[in-house]
Amino acid sequence: METQPPEGDVDRSTSYSDPHRSIPDYLQPFIVDQDPSRYTAIDQAVWRFVLLQLQHRLERTAHPSYTRGLAQSGISSERIPSIEQMNRALEGIGWQAVCVDGFIPPRAFQAFQAMGVLPIAAEIRTPEHLPYTPAPDIIHEAAGHAPILIDARYAAYVRAVGDVGARAFSSPADARVDQAVRLLSDLKQGHSDKPSDIRAAELELEQAVATLGEPSEAARVARLYWWTAEYGLVGTPKDYRLYGAGLLSSLGESHFCHRPEVTKTALTPDCTRVGYDITQPQPQLFVARDFEHLHAVLDEVSQTLAYDIGGNYAVQAALLSREPCSVYLPGGTQVIGTLSAAEGEGTGLLLGFEAGASLAHRGRFIGQLEQAYFVPVGRLADGTDPRQLESDVLAPERDPRGYVTLKYASGLHVSGKASRGLWHSPEPTLWLTDVQLEWPDRAPIRLEGPYPLLLAERVVTAGAGSACPEVSPLGKHARGAGLGRRTVVPKPRAASPTLARLEQLYAATAHTNPSDPRAAARLGTVHAEIEASFPHEWLLRWKLLECLTQLGAADSELGRKLHLRLEELEIYHGGKHPIALGLDYLTSQASRSPT
Repeated sequence: METQPPEGDVDRSTSYSDPHRSIPDYLQPFIVDQDPSRYTAIDQAVWRFVLLQLQHRLERTAHPSYTRGLAQSGISSERIPSIEQMNRALEGIGWQAVCVDGFIPPRAFQAFQAMGVLPIAAEIRTPEHLPYTPAPDIIHEAAGHAPILIDARYAAYVRAVGDVGARAFSSPADARVDQAVRLLSDLKQGHSDKPSDIRAAELELEQAVATLGEPSEAARVARLYWWTAEYGLVGTPKDYRLYGAGLLSSLGESHFCHRPEVTKTALTPDCTRVGYDITQPQPQLFVARDFEHLHAVLDEVSQTLAYDIGGNYAVQAALLSREPCSVYLPGGTQVIGTLSAAEGEGTGLLLGFEAGASLAHRGRFIGQLEQAYFVPVGRLADGTDPRQLESDVLAPERDPRGYVTLKYASGLHVSGKASRGLWHSPEPTLWLTDVQLEWPDRAPIRLEGPYPLLLAERVVTAGAGSACPEVSPLGKHARGAGLGRRTVVPKPRAASPTLARLEQLYAATAHTNPSDPRAAARLGTVHAEIEASFPHEWLLRWKLLECLTQLGAADSELGRKLHLRLEELEIYHGGKHPIALGLDYLTSQASRSPT
């Protein structure tokens, strides 16, 4: 008897041709499968309304690449896009698209971007949050981020800021803020109708931000990304175009940003001093001269980060962050793990890593250590670079018992019995057993073997995350991991009988054939039921009026009734929904139609 995958998952057999097999194993768990058939008629109506209004509004205000980029990235107003089709379209400009399930860890997001992969959340906002949603959705991710990628300089910037962000160190407080933002976004998207839940989440976010102190490196790069790729303007503060995805995908923000009370300031590295609230309209925006300017500002910000500064400064930043990092040694050797100690200064250091650290060489995996790992760094007592030791110094024959002792200028003594290595290292490495590390005025450290003692005069630099794709801080060592099962999105949603009937009415208006003589009568039937059962439903009424406009019957009796009722609903809803915007759009379309 065959077994079926659990509902919501799909089984990826070895014969399945996955378009994302080139993506490293450690990022595969964040990829999910999109099932376009799960989008409801209401979802499709939301997509169409937003895309039509955005295209109409942004013709004159968005960067010129936006309109051209919509088609080139596989996006139209007709239907919610297939991310698989978008992936094929983006391949033409050297990018890929993957489907993800809502928020993913910032490190995963940055890693995707750095390799030219656009993560797209497949869920879609509800009609209640149609102008703007604080949670990731396919309107923001697909229609906001993808089109501008056809500009080569901008696309290069997105990759570069992902690469810089992936190496920037975070602080322990960053994780709390990130969790608070996600929870509040989720609640505001409609996953709770209790004001007390939202207020509690707002309070947690306020408290989390209050504990941040000085923004971490990761926070500063995140702010740069926010004020450019999400909410950026290009041009001058008085004559600008929109290119940030948060502006290009939001009916509210794309209009609100032009108000005089929203300050526009020339983009400089100082934008990283300005925080933001993901759940609120932005009170200020920054203007880049052009996309080349983005690279210049990113370079200035990058030069202030530990990875670019290097040396002991980078080591201390890694130690303070308490997150997995990569320490780069001369010759290309990298130690990947969580730094637990960095003792000494000046003449040398003793770096301590938590158990589970890995070694790599120029990004290629060498081996992994189960026990705590220590790396002495510095010149020897006679002033020589330990990497320059002659081979006979390291040979067992130097001591009848096979013991080797290295004395460092820092006062550190390392001794142990030479042994055969477990793996080959391209750089000088002394394999020892019965290792003892003796530091003045400290208790000696004893380690079992075989132990790979790296020989390094200095630390080149250190950066957050892993320098080796096979060793990821996002999960355990991932070599040889299979694809397994993937979640399927959008996730099924429970529908009440009332909502189910509303879905049917939306579906009845999905396709209107202008040559069908019975089309107008069917629209009238739908209208009658809306009037009887859904007095405050505005989007479906707008859809009916759009269908009548397509039929050239916007000025019919039914068309005038719908127009009047929508104006009444604009007042009833207190301007919460973009009804007036939708009516203006249909009026412009009716004026273009042949009489």
